[in-house]
Amino acid sequence: MNQLNTTLPNHDEIALCAFLIWEKDGRQPGREQTYWLQAEAHLHLARQQQAERAASKSARPWPPQATTAPKLASARAAAPAAPKTHRLAAASRAVSVKQASVAKSSARKPASSASARKSLARN
Repeated sequence: MNQLNTTLPNHDEIALCAFLIWEKDGRQPGREQTYWLQAEAHLHLARQQQAERAASKSARPWPPQATTAPKLASARAAAPAAPKTHRLAAASRAVSVKQASVAKSSARKPASSASARKSLARN
């Protein structure tokens, strides 16, 4: 494996990580150097993994190739088309609903003469 150029963790990052390891370990006194070395190793490994992930992403071609489009096209081609009789039945239902709503609106009572005059006066 190639050695990737990673930035080294600074003093504050190592100190914070060592402190967290120390707390997790039950705050045992006298093991400061052990915690410091563990923190350095942990941060170095994390930076190296992060750099490797970034390198693998940069090696991918741009723009990313869509892998889902062919699957959708093949699924559509494999699905049978709905029979024409179903489409005709759905269209006739839509027409009958529209005709019914027109019939209901024409069957309403005529407006009273006072409200008709008000609506004419507004226009």
